[in-house]
Amino acid sequence: MNKSESVVKLSGALAKAQAEMPAVEKNATNPFLKNRYADLGAVIEAAKPILARHGLSVVQMPVTLDNTVGVTTMLMHESGEWLEGTILLPLGEEKGKSVAQVVGSVITYLRRYSYASILGMYADEDTDGNKPTTKPAPMTYEQAAQMATAQGTKFLDLTNDQLDTVITQSKNPQAREAAQIIKNKRSEAK
Repeated sequence: MNKSESVVKLSGALAKAQAEMPAVEKNATNPFLKNRYADLGAVIEAAKPILARHGLSVVQMPVTLDNTVGVTTMLMHESGEWLEGTILLPLGEEKGKSVAQVVGSVITYLRRYSYASILGMYADEDTDGNKPTTKPAPMTYEQAAQMATAQGTKFLDLTNDQLDTVITQSKNPQAREAAQIIKNKRSEAK
């Protein structure tokens, strides 16, 4: 990973963006494995308005080295701060595909994973009320206390006003739950 000399403003903006980032809907099906996944367009569309609100942008560039192909993904902040990472995979052959098609598939695949990774995004199934969902076990106070923002600040160290902001504005259900647990525990202690 490479980064600008300072990433203070970028880190703050990313923490706020991650608090709003939704789970990306799995909108595509792998024709061979039949598993569902969020395609590159769904990942980008889910993040785009949130990034814009916080002065963030992502640029991705294809790269090659020897017999590998990959992607460099750069996260930038309007302040000029940035961080980037590169991932490479060996170039192989796929039956029925030209070299250009294989390269295109690898680049698209790596863009999707790199884009989501640099932003801390994840994909989840959109049940749309059609499938029963199992509710995860409630978070414990200890788990909530250990949760940290992208800046490394633990939820336990947030003020009540900051916790209220997370509870009312975060699109991340785990962040909302952790903030509520910490706030409830503080109220019980009074």
